[in-house]
Amino acid sequence: MFRVLLVDDEPIARIGLRTTFDWESNGLRLVGEASNGKRAMLWIERNEVDILITDIAMPVMDGLELMRAAREKNPLIKVVLLSCHNDFEYVREGIRLGASDYLLKPTLETADLKSVLDKLKEQISLERKKEELYLRQELSGKRIETEKALVKLLGGEELPSDLRTELGWLEERYRVVVCLLDGAAKLRAEEGGVFIEIMLDEVQASYYEHRGQGVAFRVCADKLVLAVPDEGDQEAFRHSIESFQTVLKQKGYGFTMGISSRVQGCGLLKRAYREGEETARLRFYFGPGSVSFYSGAPLRKPIPEDAEGCRNALKETMREGFRDKSALYVERILRYWTCEYRTPAEVMREAQELLSLFHLSKGYGLVPIEQTEAVRMMESVEEMRAFLWSAFETVWMSEDEMEEEYGFHRRIIEKAIDYMKSNFTKALSLQDVADHVAVSKNYFSEMFKRVTGQNFIDYLIHLRLKRSSVLLQTTALKVYEVAEMSGFNDVKYFSKVFKKTMKMSPAEFRERRGGNFGIDNTFSE
Repeated sequence: MFRVLLVDDEPIARIGLRTTFDWESNGLRLVGEASNGKRAMLWIERNEVDILITDIAMPVMDGLELMRAAREKNPLIKVVLLSCHNDFEYVREGIRLGASDYLLKPTLETADLKSVLDKLKEQISLERKKEELYLRQELSGKRIETEKALVKLLGGEELPSDLRTELGWLEERYRVVVCLLDGAAKLRAEEGGVFIEIMLDEVQASYYEHRGQGVAFRVCADKLVLAVPDEGDQEAFRHSIESFQTVLKQKGYGFTMGISSRVQGCGLLKRAYREGEETARLRFYFGPGSVSFYSGAPLRKPIPEDAEGCRNALKETMREGFRDKSALYVERILRYWTCEYRTPAEVMREAQELLSLFHLSKGYGLVPIEQTEAVRMMESVEEMRAFLWSAFETVWMSEDEMEEEYGFHRRIIEKAIDYMKSNFTKALSLQDVADHVAVSKNYFSEMFKRVTGQNFIDYLIHLRLKRSSVLLQTTALKVYEVAEMSGFNDVKYFSKVFKKTMKMSPAEFRERRGGNFGIDNTFSE
């Protein structure tokens, strides 16, 4: 609703304007009437006016003086001057001073008034959108600067002086909440790394909308960190974080959240981060989806001395070719992969060491990079145990068996890639391609990564983006048409993926690559 103020020293003129035009149905609300400029300033000083309709010739303060004063208070206010035929010089001066339009009182028709007001409503709406966009960009820029400052603070750098006042609450009581994305490895395989980046952008924005306090920042691909002022009530704090987690669940995103102890001062941010992460990482033993407070470093049971010697014994039995005996040592080592004996980080480190031991003991050299990466992405101790047993079985294969298996995998993936290249513009999923080559989805996903070095979905997105880039440069298709013809069924998702990957929007890409066909390539957000 747009707010209108009528100013005229003639009561009959004001009554005529008020009663002969249907203000409400035209999206306008009369906030008041005044007989001179001085009275009108009461509404203007309270910032209650969007459109000022004023007569030029009035006592006390005339229309031109009123317009000057009003525009000083609010430069965006729209002014419509009412004049008689002999006021032309005043009208011209008013237009020069910034009046939006004028109407002749003797010949004023409702249609003329409506036309002028419709034009002004459109101008105000456009200005409000620009202002809103500017404020969003300014706020976004400030948030990005603040988020980067906290990442640097974690790295040991000092807080910039210009942010110390804004982040003054860090000198009071606050907590750090580490939010780990559940099922990140599966999402990366099925939806792609770009999807996760876009999703975390949305989660970050959701935090600011939901809570408003504190800072949400990212330190790695599957983790969001929240630094949040804590007013002292632990249960209220838990409720707030659980409420945020519920918001994310409604959007289809699952997170495990670890909350640090309450700390005070910038210098303790790193300690609080470690506490929050350690708490969230207990998901490794207890499963995903919890919201837990840090309860102090647990007292772990010492590993029995005979178990500590298992690794050297395993190395010897593997070198000598005793498979069953080696398996017993592996089983004994894995028996201590529990929260009573090992932290998740210690389990992951030992898993990496066992992989190296398997490969070096059998003379295979360094561990393949995809196995190292797989261990790093494991979210549960059950997954880790199963993966280690699989790796153990693999190293006992003969060279001929390994070459045969790799050749079999390569042939399957070549067939899959041919199928993808012929069908990537259609709705195509990991399951569809796995069915085409007659293997299970999980097995195909691992095989695809091992042979190509890429996740299935990243490869599929690469094919679609390559096609969209060609279409943007060589056709006059609209962006939503390019998205559809490249295999993206959602133009907004296409735009986000394109911008994340290419570092520019589709329209900017078209313009910079010489493919601007003079058409409007924008689309509604």
